[in-house]
Amino acid sequence: VRYRSAAPGTARVAADLAAQLDRAARAMAPRIPLAETAARLPVTVVLEPDFVAQAGHAGVIGEAVVNPVAGLVDLYVVHHPDDLFAERQALARVLLGRAGLDRAPGPGWLPEGAALWLSRDWYGRTWEDWIPRLAAARVLPSAADLLPAEGDRQPAASRVLWTPAAAAVVERLPGATLAEKLRESPGRERVAAILAQMTRMAAEAPPIQPLPRTAAAKTALPFLKGVSLAMLNRVEGGYHAPAIDRQLQRLRGLGASSVSLMPFAFQPGPDSPDLAYLNRHPGSETDVGLIHAARRARAQGFTVLYKPHIWVSRDSWPGDVEMKSEADWAAWWERYRRYVLHHAILAGWSKSELFSVGVELSKTVRREKEWRDLIAAVRLVYPGRVTYSGNWYGDLEGVRFWGDLDLIGIDAYYPLAAAPDAAPAALRQGARTVVERLAAAARREKKPLLLTEVGFAAQRGAWVHPHTEGGEYSEADQARAYEALFKELGRPRWLAGTFVWKAFSAELGEPGGPAEGRAGRADFRFLGRAAEAVIRRYYTGMS
Repeated sequence: VRYRSAAPGTARVAADLAAQLDRAARAMAPRIPLAETAARLPVTVVLEPDFVAQAGHAGVIGEAVVNPVAGLVDLYVVHHPDDLFAERQALARVLLGRAGLDRAPGPGWLPEGAALWLSRDWYGRTWEDWIPRLAAARVLPSAADLLPAEGDRQPAASRVLWTPAAAAVVERLPGATLAEKLRESPGRERVAAILAQMTRMAAEAPPIQPLPRTAAAKTALPFLKGVSLAMLNRVEGGYHAPAIDRQLQRLRGLGASSVSLMPFAFQPGPDSPDLAYLNRHPGSETDVGLIHAARRARAQGFTVLYKPHIWVSRDSWPGDVEMKSEADWAAWWERYRRYVLHHAILAGWSKSELFSVGVELSKTVRREKEWRDLIAAVRLVYPGRVTYSGNWYGDLEGVRFWGDLDLIGIDAYYPLAAAPDAAPAALRQGARTVVERLAAAARREKKPLLLTEVGFAAQRGAWVHPHTEGGEYSEADQARAYEALFKELGRPRWLAGTFVWKAFSAELGEPGGPAEGRAGRADFRFLGRAAEAVIRRYYTGMS
């Protein structure tokens, strides 16, 4: 392995990485095997300064990206010492390509599994260690998932969950080398039998226990002075971009101590069981971008809430998600379970301290058994605190599984008054009523309560319909609404914290930020507006 460092001042890091990958390549090569000419050809690694540069060269981002075009470079790497497992797996894919096995035995996940079979480690465990845990969580893929038909789209494919399963399938194929194992496709029937065997073995083994709690999850939770940090969907300004550091510094100056990070899945309609992961393009919330943002936030002293959302089409929202048949419910839960477990593993890997199992899925909460089962599955792969981000309109009293969670979570868009010209006394009384309702829920459930979102748009009468934006622009009313709520809310013992909705990973005028003007839009942004000073007083006034 040889390197070219595109990142200034990192020649020693690159040389050390090259030496580690060289040792890995020598260990893996005999199990492929390679022709002598291919074995002698160096593997060239470019160490990139950041993911934006990597996207410019490779078109995609990742811990290590295999160059899809034959040329002078084999791997584009953005190095982090914890991600050596991913770099080794990418190196294995290069070696598979040299052996002509990178697409054998046809479309699907077996080549990815073959690379992991060579490199072994996967998000802190060997692939062998992942199999019983994923089987217990019931998120192993099907044979059709691992061996799709030629041309099939896989919008809900989870590389995190499926790659170790594919490695386990490769392990059980005959032969000692990958040339032997991948000589021909095993077919769906054989793969299905292998997966069934793994599931059966897991069921017959002693029950898998939840992961031990992290030290942070065992200690008292500090008050979370949070900001909902949404990703700006641009390559130069996303979670993965250098702009994230500047934005975190600005939030630190606000007095914030925590951020929530939000991946999305796409659902075509509220009654559709289909889900697609929106993590495939650098301009969206990629897995590696979320991990990078969590690491950068924690490096600056922030606590991280990892909070997967669903984007529902047809002008709908998660609160409308409701299937029309039990068959559709079963399909939806299977896909949603995979989506949540996919991100629970990433949340644990990034050392995010909190994880939300859902956001505002109000018409699903009556299916209590499925929710309790999902929460138990999350604890098999995630060691931190777990919450659910309930909708303000009914979830606070309607959820029956709060007892299975560590915190009550509410997206708190409660109206404070009915009139857009409400007097200060009316706003104070409305805020007092909201706070009393929240406190009663915390007492009833005997758990701390976290405002997983709280916000007001910069609109006239922001307190009337806080969950909406648009209309007549008013910074003053946005600030008045925050002032009234925070003054009544204070910092009682039952309140775990607040996450203000919202800021973005890059701001107007910043490198990587949006070019178009948004100064007069009646939206939820608060930075650079009168509400910023109100939020700063609330957060910096706390010890």
